[in-house]
Amino acid sequence: MAEIVAAAAAVHAPQLISRPQNEELEKLDRGTDALHRLGRVLDETSPDVLLVIGLDHLETFWLGAAPTFTVFVGEHAEADYAGRVHRKVPVHTEIAVDLLKGLVARDFDMTFSQEGTLGHAFLTPLQYVLQDRQIPVVPLLVNVYLPPLPSPRRCYALGRAIADVLASRPERVAVLASGGMSHFPGTARYHDPQLSFDEWVLQEVGAGRWQELLDLTPVQLDEVGEGELLTWFVMLGITGEMPASMLSYQALSHHGHGVVQLIPPLAPAVAAPEPTVPRYGGHVFTQDDYRWYRFPEPSSFALNKLLHQIIVNPGFRAEFVRDRAAVVGAAELTDPERRALLAEGFDELVAVGAHPLLALSARQVVALEQQNAAPPTAPAGVPASGAGSR
Repeated sequence: MAEIVAAAAAVHAPQLISRPQNEELEKLDRGTDALHRLGRVLDETSPDVLLVIGLDHLETFWLGAAPTFTVFVGEHAEADYAGRVHRKVPVHTEIAVDLLKGLVARDFDMTFSQEGTLGHAFLTPLQYVLQDRQIPVVPLLVNVYLPPLPSPRRCYALGRAIADVLASRPERVAVLASGGMSHFPGTARYHDPQLSFDEWVLQEVGAGRWQELLDLTPVQLDEVGEGELLTWFVMLGITGEMPASMLSYQALSHHGHGVVQLIPPLAPAVAAPEPTVPRYGGHVFTQDDYRWYRFPEPSSFALNKLLHQIIVNPGFRAEFVRDRAAVVGAAELTDPERRALLAEGFDELVAVGAHPLLALSARQVVALEQQNAAPPTAPAGVPASGAGSR
């Protein structure tokens, strides 16, 4: 019978990789220190496999296919973000295939993939937790950004089914849920995360009180920017309900960075303390449908496809940077979509139907392309190459 020897949930924010100078770098350091600590837990517990429960920011999948739950069963996994790549991590394909077959047999309609580059939800734990340790992985993806989304209880039930499949296997298993706390990337709320909700979540998981979290709806998670907690609920289904110890929590202007450990427990079991943070951090839910990450309407597909091409197709991106007006003019778009593409920022794109993550990522890669294409600044008094020539 498989033994769960380690279990944790951790932030994967891309800033931990790119480390932009406008961030609070000391907070990023505290986050990566906690991730390194999880790496040392792997040394202490000697797992045979690391199950990474992550998600997709429309990097591996997009509107061409948006699976709810996916097991990666290729021989090697590769993760990429902003040119940083973790290559050819061996996948424990025997366990991955067993999970796929066993979960389908338990009435979960799983998707599987043997090919595809994983995004920063996997790159961050591979870089900072796994590092160069020779432990095979099994990547599992949960859809958290393309509604309709699975409920917390459905994710928990998936975790219970995973535990049931693993019960027939002999391996020592480590589980890492890769998911952030409150944040709203690509939306007008980017600099307004619901950090008080984070405080309530950490209070409840620290006390082992998970039931109210599992009762939340996907729409409620959308309202407070907590959709990535769905990966935590899969992990919880595998481990069973237990208290978590907080290794790090960093409140940034746009994101709550949390790292918690369930197994091995870091403190002896005691009676759960009485709550001090009010329920939901004092938040009163008002949304009756998704607002920040809505179902992408088919009528906006052409716009989203163009944004996706900017992100994944270097040649198309270079042409867009060279002559944006010509590329936009040749595309089959509405006039509002064209105006949004010619404007700066991503709010206008989202307003006309772009998925926030596609809008944000496209703007980011275009800015990087423009930066790389710009001629170097010449020292004072020295003309730039070609300056003044005809």
